[in-house]
Amino acid sequence: MDIVRLSETRDGYDIDTTGWHAYVASIEAGLPAPVKAFVAAPWRYDFSDPRCLHDARLEQLALSEGEDENGRPHQVLLVLQGAWGGRIELRYGQVSRLRVDKHGGPSAGFGDLLLEELVAVGAGSFRHELVFVEGTLLLEFSDFRETHIDVPVPEVAGP
Repeated sequence: MDIVRLSETRDGYDIDTTGWHAYVASIEAGLPAPVKAFVAAPWRYDFSDPRCLHDARLEQLALSEGEDENGRPHQVLLVLQGAWGGRIELRYGQVSRLRVDKHGGPSAGFGDLLLEELVAVGAGSFRHELVFVEGTLLLEFSDFRETHIDVPVPEVAGP
């Protein structure tokens, strides 16, 4: 993690997101719309909001290749079960790196998602690191889409 910090405490984990908003402000002008919407979302690190990925669980990780004019680009689909219900689909295109590190035994899953961070790593290239209780996923890519399916969204109070 470059901006957001995770540390283990006696009572669990401490997550420090204090530098996140300044980081987003420094890069958002050059971000593609789907990446900007994801990294700048006000609920991003609001752990009381059902759209926040914290405590979600891995449901599916799928890698595919498809032939196009640029060769055989890798595509990755990551489906998470939201901590409050529903599913969150993250689609990564033009994937240049995928690392999966799993801890624990063969019957243990990845567990809850503790923290995730999506940062720019070059012109039009991004890295998304997701740290679970029992493992880590790291992707580098240049195309991204996020979809929430049946995630309970809080109602916004009217004027």
